[in-house]
Formats: sequence, C-alpha cells, structure tokens
Amino acid sequence: MTKKCSEFSRLNALAIGKKSLLLCSVGAPILASLEIASAAAQNASQTLPAVTVDAPREKPQAKVQQPARPTSSGSRVARGAHSTGPRPNVAAGSGAQSGPPNAGPLLAGPITAPTPPTGEIGNLPPAYAGGEVARGARLGMLGNRDFMDTPFNVTSFTSALIENQQARTLQQVLENDPSVRMSTSAGHIRENFRIRGFPVLGSELALNGLYGLAPDGHVPTEFLERVEVLKGPGALLNGMAPFGAVGGSINLVTKHAGDAPITSVSSDYTSNTQFGTHIDVGRRVGDHNQLGIRYNGVFRKGETALDDQWKVRGLNALALDYREERVRLSIDAYHSQEIFKNGSAFFASFSGIGVAVPPHASTNLFLGTNARFENKAVEARAELDVTENATVFAAIGILDSRNFGFTNGTQATSVNLLGSFTGQRIVNLRGYTKTLSTQGGLRGAFDMGPLRHQFVVSAAALKFSQSSEFGFTGSYRSNIYLPSTPPLAPPPPVVPNTAFNPRQPYFVTDPRKTGDNYLASLAFADTISALDERIQFIGGLRSQRVMTKTYTANTGLETNSYDSHRLSPAFALIVKSFDNRLSLYANYIEGLSQGLRVTNPLATNFNESFPPFVSKQVETGAKLDLGIFANTLSFYEITQPTLATVTTGGLISYKPVRQRNQGIEWNVFGEPVPGFRVLGGVSYMIGVITQSADGRTTGKNAFGIPRWQVNMYGEWDLPYLVGVTAEGRVVYTSALYVDSLNWYRIPEWARFDAGLRYATKVYGADMTLRANVNNLFDHSYWSGAFNDGFATLDAPRTVLLSASFNF
Repeated sequence: MTKKCSEFSRLNALAIGKKSLLLCSVGAPILASLEIASAAAQNASQTLPAVTVDAPREKPQAKVQQPARPTSSGSRVARGAHSTGPRPNVAAGSGAQSGPPNAGPLLAGPITAPTPPTGEIGNLPPAYAGGEVARGARLGMLGNRDFMDTPFNVTSFTSALIENQQARTLQQVLENDPSVRMSTSAGHIRENFRIRGFPVLGSELALNGLYGLAPDGHVPTEFLERVEVLKGPGALLNGMAPFGAVGGSINLVTKHAGDAPITSVSSDYTSNTQFGTHIDVGRRVGDHNQLGIRYNGVFRKGETALDDQWKVRGLNALALDYREERVRLSIDAYHSQEIFKNGSAFFASFSGIGVAVPPHASTNLFLGTNARFENKAVEARAELDVTENATVFAAIGILDSRNFGFTNGTQATSVNLLGSFTGQRIVNLRGYTKTLSTQGGLRGAFDMGPLRHQFVVSAAALKFSQSSEFGFTGSYRSNIYLPSTPPLAPPPPVVPNTAFNPRQPYFVTDPRKTGDNYLASLAFADTISALDERIQFIGGLRSQRVMTKTYTANTGLETNSYDSHRLSPAFALIVKSFDNRLSLYANYIEGLSQGLRVTNPLATNFNESFPPFVSKQVETGAKLDLGIFANTLSFYEITQPTLATVTTGGLISYKPVRQRNQGIEWNVFGEPVPGFRVLGGVSYMIGVITQSADGRTTGKNAFGIPRWQVNMYGEWDLPYLVGVTAEGRVVYTSALYVDSLNWYRIPEWARFDAGLRYATKVYGADMTLRANVNNLFDHSYWSGAFNDGFATLDAPRTVLLSASFNF
C-alpha cells in the first residue's frame, strides 16, 4: 500500500472509529442500567409465593425428523404468533450452535404481551426446520404470512444463516436464491441485482416494509434479522418501488430484542487483510418485559481481495420497542459509513468478433480512485389494537444519504480480444439523497357466515430529493490484463474543490438539487377464506400517483416535470389439501415504473408523455410442507414495457418496447435428515424482446438472462466430531448474452464454496469458530450483465474467518 493510501486509511479509520467508540460509550451505561433493572425485576419476582402453572409442552428436538401434521391456518392465531408464552427465538442470531437453533425452554420470568395476527411488531414468523429460512415473511400491506398461506414465491433468510455463512454483504446472502443474480461486479462500490431477469437497484430495497430507508452502497448485514425476497411485481403489496423494480422486492428486517437476553462479540478476518469486530447486545426490561433494546456495532478495515484496494466500514444500529397488551411501538436508527480507497471493480463491453478472456478476478483497473458513502436513518412504527381483530398501524422514516468519489463510470468500454480498450471517461461524483417515507392503515378480520374476511386499508407516501453532480476526465488507453493508472477526474464544477478532510468529507455546501420524486398511493385488499382457510382468495386494488421534477444543477431551473396516476389490481388464489401439507396457488399482479417524457428536442416526438409503464405477471405453483423439508415449484410469465431509441432516415424518435420473461423455479429448504440441512434450488428462464422500437431486436434474447441458474447450499453436522459442521455450496449459471443485439455471449460458469464451523463452550460462554472459502478454486469468469452491452466479473477466492462468543 502506498504512503498516501496509508495516510488516507489512518485518517478515515480514526474518524469512523471515534464515532463508533463514542456511540459504544454512550450505549454501554444504558445497557448496564438495563442489566441492573432486569436483575432487580427477577429478584423481586423470586420473593412472590410460588405458583404452579401447566406450561405448554414443546416437542423434543430429537423428534424433529418425524413429519408432524401441519396445523390449519384457520386457527385465529397465525402460525407466526404464539397466543401464550414467549416466542421461541429460533433465529435470534446467537450463532453458537452448529445445528439448527433450539426454541429453548419457556422463560420462568415475566414475558411480553403477545401480538395478534393483525399486528407486525413482535410477530416475526418462526424459523423453519434447520433454522436457515423462516416459515413466513412480510407480504407488504397484508402483513406477516406463513409461506403456505402466501400465493407468491417468497423466501426469508434468517440471521443464523447470515452468521454461519459469514455473509458480509447482501449479495452474499442472496447467493442462496437461484432466482437472483448480481448485476454489478463483485467488490464494486454498489450492489444491484436481477430477480427473475429484471433489474432491482440497491436503492429500491425496503427496510421493515418502508421503501427509501435502506443504506446506499453495501447494506451491513450485521443488524439484520431477516432478508425477505418476494419474487415478481408487487404494486398492490408494497406500492411502487422508487425506480419501478418489477422482478421482485427485497425487504430487510432489523434485529430487535428477543425474550432471551443476548450478548455477542465477534472478531473476523476477510482476505486479503481485513479485520473487524461486531458487538450485538439485546435486553428486555420492565415488569412484563415490555421494553426492549438492541444494539449492533461494527468496525472493519483493511485490504480487500481486489488488488491494492482498501476499505473501512462502520455501523452503529439501535433498535427500541415497547409492547403492551394493545399498544406496540418500535424505533430503529442506524448510522453507517463505507470508504473505498485505491480502486474499484469494473464492467466491460466488447468490440470485434468475440468476448475477451476474463482477467483474474482480482484485477483493479482504477488505481488511485476512492469513494465514500454515509447513511443516517431513523424509522418509527406504532400499532394499536382497537379490537381483538383489528389493528391500526402507522410508520414514518427519514434517510440522509451522502456519497462522493468515483462511484460511477467504472467501465472498460469496447475491449478487444487482446484486452485493450480506450476509456471514455472517469466519473467523479458528489451527491445526496434525502428521503421521507410514510405508511399507515387498518388491518382486521371478521366472520360472515362460513367465510372469513381478513382486510387491510393502507396509504403510503414516499418523497425523495436527489443531487448528482459529476466531474469527468478525457479518454485514456489501458488493458484489462496489464492495466495502467487512469487519469483522475476533478470534483464537479459546482462543488468547491477543497482538500479532503475526514471531518467534512463531502462539500462545504450541498450541491443544487437535481430531482424531486413523490410517490403516493391508497390501497385496499381482502382475503376471503373458507373451509378452515383451506381455500383463500385475495383481491385488491391500489391507486398510485407519481410526480417527478428534474432541475439543472448549475442554475436550479426546472427542466422537466411529470404527474400521473394508475390503478393496479391484483388477484390470487390458494387451495390447500385437508392435511395442509400441499398448497396450490395462482396470482395475477402488476408492477409500476415511472412514466417518461421525451425530452430530446431533436426527437420527432419531443415532449410526448407516456403513462406509467405497467408490468404484468401471471404465476401458478405448488408448495409442499413436510414439516422438516419444504418445496416450492413456480411457473411464471412477466411482461414489461419501456422506451427505446428509433432512428429512421436520420430522424430520432422514442417508442415503447416490450420484454417477456417466462420461467420455472424450484426452491427447497429444511432439514430432511437430522444433522443435514439444505437450501437452494433451480431456475429455468427464457427472456425475449417481443416488440422493439426499430425491429432490430424483436425476437432476440433479452440480455443478462441465462437459461439455467442453480444455487444449492448444504450443511452436515459431522457425527464423529461433536460440534463440527461442514458446509458446501455450488452456484451455476448457463451462458447468456450481454447485449440486446445478441452479438456477445459469455460462457457458462460454476463456483464452489466450502466451510467449517466448530461450536463449543469456553468458561461457560458459547464459542463458535467459523472458516469459509468462497470461490474455492479461484476461478475467474464473466458472471453476468450490468446493463445493455456490459459484462460483470465475479470475486476471486475469498477467505473468511471468525470467532464468536455469546455470554
């Protein structure tokens, strides 16, 4: 590492470290006070006369291999809600066990008030057999639902899986899903995805059900309890995503204090020389454990697997909740920072007759560049049970996200077969995003003769302002096999060109705003069920309004505005067998993308406005729940329109184009044999351009969509080595085109990961040692498509080590 880079590392590590230590020093006395209060409450309870109560009995863990008859969802308590007793903290993320986490005995002390099925706070669905996936997930406005009562393909990954795989980024969590692929190169400053072949930007993630509040850049996984992936459009369920993602939605569920206290300290190593520490502390206090507090702090720095790149990362996250008999409140706040120094991963487009051989996956084409993200967010949520079967809910959140540096334009354009290319520009960006996200409504249930109605009325609004100002370089020459140091672009002209200062890392004053976006919607849905909820029909309608404005940064003058609305219906049907082990489902649902206006004055249809683009999905499938092993088989078709440029006789116009993705998915999870857990599946998909602007791409394969995708992960508790678990994963992607004209096709690839962990006790504390190697054979390959014409590169061999202690 260069002397300049070392100085940069020292200053930024010091800046983030001071903030982390400050928050830790503030949080420590609070947690100590909670310990004292909790102990006092326990001592007080011990002075009361003894009372004998017949507690609910749990099935012994040894019998987990026997398929238990699933209970009907027709009981008035949802699968994820326990009417009495504490909820088993199955996936609390203690990470001390090599096998599936145990529910544990019922607490002898006071417990929190149970949450009714109409509520969400404290009503997290329990983990499925094996502990890697939850039984259910948040289905947008419909609330938390069991996967067998969900007419969509949904997977909810638990914190136990995240810890055991040492997933440091959201990408590494989603590598367990065969329907998801990265659309940015591994190790890049940003993370974007493709679900069912359609792009989902990192800025379109939801945090506890609210869009616009997730961190920009990389999402820290250490403060997440669940990562929920819902496949397909979700206009009715979630409202419109900020930029109209239609392939699916990703909801991040934050950690909150469970009924059992947790104190966890972890130290970790990531190749090449990154070292980090993670602290996780949670407590519940009060005479009924009504107040909960959970803190997660992370600090990590060092060189990455990318040649000479250095990174520092800090996180402070605090979660509070209060639960009484009819009232529940929660607050989540976090502050995250991430600094990249001396390089970035890249994307490559090609020229000539073929695709260049990929360079080693650790190749760094942008030595000398740096970037920084900082995110601050607060979210508050409240629920009030107005009756036993009706709950009023409301939520509000704000985000202030700042970024600067070389976060965009990291591209090698027109790479020839010898690896040479002429870089068109290097982009130096400074910008911000300020978000206000709100949600509210009423969720309830009632019986009408033989029918059960579960209804919800919901309103949501999302407002975000943005600024993105760029500085550019001129062209330069380089080679992906023998890269040269590129010229560095200056900061944008509207930003004072001052020296870097860790205490004032962005700019003396904010750059001018370049965009306003306002998304507002009102929705209603009803689930009508019969025969003890073995037949369920869901119908709903959402009215969505979209307003956008754009401005010129150097003058602040408005350049374009847009205001439109659209009604989006959705219908779904569930039919279950009498033993509730088989669930057949079908759905029709739409997705919305912001409508566009032609702003090119040279276009023949200049100023023509298009309504919001409507994507449509038809899906059918089956789910089989054996109690210890679950399967989901899905058949779907999604159509999506967008705009493309048409040139006819030298005249330019913009016309809609249409893409159709059809696919089959098979997902599995559970513990079919005691001590052996599986997670993953297979996806087969065909993406075709059914209508193009100029006819050149009609009938061609949509770029970035392989026919086959396979992700399969397994764990085995070694029978002759107590506490030792072996892990393995294979990820396969078949060949795909990276451009719409189908000129450039990258070959198929397969990657193998392996790991071991050992769980034991040391002086009464649970200790878990973990070792994982991703890309075991250090294979370098083009992995997918970023956007039309650009290929992505996967990560090199990466070693991850950690030691966790739970007190």
